Amino acid sequence: MRRIVLLNPYATSSHAQWARGMVRECPLAAQRAGEAACFESYALPGRHWKWRMSASGMALVDRMKEAGALEQDIDCFIATDMMDVGQFRSALPPRFRSVPIVLYFHENQLTFPAHSEGPKSAWDRHYAFMNVTSALLADQVWFNSAYHKEVFLSALPEFMSAFPAPRPRNVAEDIALKSEVMPIGIDEDVLECGALSGRPRIYGEGPPVVVWNHRWEYDKGPGAFLEGLRAADAAGLPFRLAMLGQSFERVPQVFDHIQSEFSDRIVQWGHVKSRTEYVEALGSCDIALVTAHHDFFGLSVLEAAAVGLTMVVPCELAYPEHFGPEVLVPREHLNQAFCTSLQDLPKKQSTRVVHYSWGEVADRVWRRLFVV
Repeated sequence: MRRIVLLNPYATSSHAQWARGMVRECPLAAQRAGEAACFESYALPGRHWKWRMSASGMALVDRMKEAGALEQDIDCFIATDMMDVGQFRSALPPRFRSVPIVLYFHENQLTFPAHSEGPKSAWDRHYAFMNVTSALLADQVWFNSAYHKEVFLSALPEFMSAFPAPRPRNVAEDIALKSEVMPIGIDEDVLECGALSGRPRIYGEGPPVVVWNHRWEYDKGPGAFLEGLRAADAAGLPFRLAMLGQSFERVPQVFDHIQSEFSDRIVQWGHVKSRTEYVEALGSCDIALVTAHHDFFGLSVLEAAAVGLTMVVPCELAYPEHFGPEVLVPREHLNQAFCTSLQDLPKKQSTRVVHYSWGEVADRVWRRLFVV
């Protein structure tokens, strides 16, 4: 039996969802390939991201030692971009230092947008360089989308040129040679919801429900979302509003404006308690207006499509990998497309994202790990 250890230094949101899917589905993919595999996961809470990047390698080795995980052979490690691969390998007992390491990029600090509400100095080169060295030292590098892979590799030459000589040579070329795209699987619960003949209606009958199901942060474009709502309101188009998604200690002020301006239309405000409630709430909505100016993959967007919502999505970032021209809109036309969707709301749409089901993704993972 092959033994694979998954290392998740920042276990929250899509990072945690990805790890759960990998551990659950990849052993089944191994069975379909006529082999046996054990996937184990070791994780740290999803907070203090800078400290996770700086110290999670050593911390996760300690966790594995405490659990007795280093008393048996390991065939492969799969770690996320929130870990320093060099530190982790050095912290391992000598017998495990030659075990292959796959580095999975959920995001990266090289091309993550500068924080519009924080000091520029808080976003320094150190963590971006840690991503670069980790990619150089890993045996395989997986990106969650082709867009993500392209922007990361394209940014490397200019980034490396800012450092004094001597510098590592052929960085982008060396990383590209071992890089490929490996998407996140879409959980079965949203696919099943999308396959239902009748949608959940926990919000009752009434005007269409517009959903926000992303993180409550600046990079998801809440300002543009507010402008879309204002455009629809100015056009006299009725709608209701469900604000889902995870919020943190610091919430952009624009969310206060959304709440105050559209308080009489809000049917849901804030994160729901459980995954089951989230899927039921998402499936009870009608339209997803996507205004993000940063998305390396867009799991929340794909989940909205999976449950069958009408999608209004900009034709950039990773979205062209997921959707066709019937969904994608030039960013300057988003408000117009949103108003049109409110006026001519179709019946529940067929699921467009079944090719991202965990079964298919897990088969790809297994083939890449162990099939030559």
